[in-house]
Amino acid sequence: MKNKVTFPNLLSAIDLGPITLKHRAVLSGHGMALGDGQVGISNRFQEYLLARAKGGAAMVGSESAPVHASTVSRSLGIQLYRDDVIPSLRECGNKIRDCGSRLAITLWHGGHKDSFIRGSYALAPSPVPNLAGEVPKQINKSEIYELIAAYGQAARRCKIAGLDAIELQTSTDYLLGSFLSPVLNRRTDEYGGSFSNRIRFVKQILESIRQNAGDNMAVGIRTSARHDIQGAPFDYGIDESVATMKVFADEGLVDYVSVMTGSGWAPPESSSIPHMAQPRMQLRDEGKAFKKVISVPIIIAGRIRTPEEAEQIITEGSADIVAMARTWIADPEWGVKVASGDVDRIRPCMSCNQACVGFVFRGLPGSCVVNPVAGNEYALREEGRSVKPQKIAVIGGGPAGLEAARVLALRGHQVDLFDQKNRLGGDMYLAASAPYRSEMLTAIDWWKSELAHHQVRVHLNSKISPETQLDVDRCIWAIGAAPSSTAVWRRRPYLFDGILGSSQLPSGREVLSGSIPLSGEVLIIDEEGGWAAVSLLETIAANSEVSKVTIVTPERNVGEAALSITWEAKTIAKRLQQGGIQIIPETLISAIKENFVILEGGGSMGPFDAIVMNTGTAANETQENEDAIGDCVAPRGIWAATLDAAKLARTI
Repeated sequence: MKNKVTFPNLLSAIDLGPITLKHRAVLSGHGMALGDGQVGISNRFQEYLLARAKGGAAMVGSESAPVHASTVSRSLGIQLYRDDVIPSLRECGNKIRDCGSRLAITLWHGGHKDSFIRGSYALAPSPVPNLAGEVPKQINKSEIYELIAAYGQAARRCKIAGLDAIELQTSTDYLLGSFLSPVLNRRTDEYGGSFSNRIRFVKQILESIRQNAGDNMAVGIRTSARHDIQGAPFDYGIDESVATMKVFADEGLVDYVSVMTGSGWAPPESSSIPHMAQPRMQLRDEGKAFKKVISVPIIIAGRIRTPEEAEQIITEGSADIVAMARTWIADPEWGVKVASGDVDRIRPCMSCNQACVGFVFRGLPGSCVVNPVAGNEYALREEGRSVKPQKIAVIGGGPAGLEAARVLALRGHQVDLFDQKNRLGGDMYLAASAPYRSEMLTAIDWWKSELAHHQVRVHLNSKISPETQLDVDRCIWAIGAAPSSTAVWRRRPYLFDGILGSSQLPSGREVLSGSIPLSGEVLIIDEEGGWAAVSLLETIAANSEVSKVTIVTPERNVGEAALSITWEAKTIAKRLQQGGIQIIPETLISAIKENFVILEGGGSMGPFDAIVMNTGTAANETQENEDAIGDCVAPRGIWAATLDAAKLARTI
């Protein structure tokens, strides 16, 4: 059933200088590490961008593009200081325009965020180290002049390629953002000190860009609403950011201003990539401050997920245009669905940051846990109809089973989905039941809705074994994993039976399911880490029957290995400082004796009223010659589960 809600402001056209956007929702520029070693826009990245253009994005933002050889990145391949990028830019831009969209590219220099480990030194206005402690070279005037020219030449190459828009990156503490900052720019020449001096370098770059960009390409600028350097008595904040952008707009140097927030020192509430525990529509208030005094269109980003939110932002005067990255990663057809009234069928982004930010920060191609095709469009084509429709049973209703059933139904198969529980979602449902994680339920609800739309028959409370006789042509097993001691073997592979005395203790997943009541003082023995540990800890801490919860973990901080790459570590560390939680890091348990535990290396703890094991999972057994997907192949998480499903279902 079509949604009758309309979005008149969101779906109205708008001019950005010399170009017109068909509506006001754009894919913001972002990196996905899809370069595959190619110079320019790789075939893989082009397919990714085209999917969003076909899906209705009014403008498609490419990744940041280095303008000079002095800035390096392991993942950014659009090197705008080389002429050989032009053919791929031209090809991609033409294809995107054929889809009714526009292509924009971000002109970038990393500044002190560049690491010398990549083969050179970093440049910065002043020798202020990055968060890794690496001290940059203070850029001299000849290098400044060289970069001003380099930005102009980058714009010239974009003009030759026929791009629609270029956006100058001045946000966070990249090179140009550092020049704007009274904290990071300590220069005493004409490029430092006063407000007019600190904006001089960016202004001269914009003048160089304008001289080279021609009359048919929009020139925009991206800035931080605030750097939010904690403890700084003065900073690049909202007032200074607005004043800076007003100068550039008033002098005709920019056609639009794109606003994000944060810097390397910013607290979680100013994160440039906010996670699911942070507010939606992050920059609503800040956007109004820019719109109030700046004459060119204002674009804001920051956890905008629904067309209702986008319409509200534009209607209330927080921005003229909304920019989203992860929203379009999760559903490349977001724009088409909004325009056609299929809002209820938009695949939701959960802001989990696991396969987008998390993968890219590990140097891996980005993707999405609810849309594993993201970043893999070149290999996983659209779900065409099968030449031989079959009756197929999918056993297991976790993410793997849900995605398999959905794609199989799209391909014309008759699908029955069985799950032994009274609800769908598998372990993902348990994760979503934990405090601060309820947004994960939106993805489960989406899958359920899609299965209903495609007439998949769902059978709950149905335990299927290999001996069960089903009237189907094929079975696909997606029965997940069960609690085990696999995480113990990571550090102590000689403990074949796990920690001594642990075999009869409840697992964290049993506790999350609500099947194990707890009270009094509870100990969690954690070796799995990640979100399994955090969700378990916060769930138990929220139990009013529990007076105190202690967690023993080999990590320096609970969940550290996983949370550090999803931009959640600071938020979680702050939450876990609440009363009633004791964290004992970098510690292993050697044995459990009744209500006490023996620490490896000596000493003991206890007594406890309950001890809960969080020590990993092992694949549930399936038949050797049957199709299996997800954690019942090997426990690997949501993205691997949905990718298994997407790949297999496309072959049947």
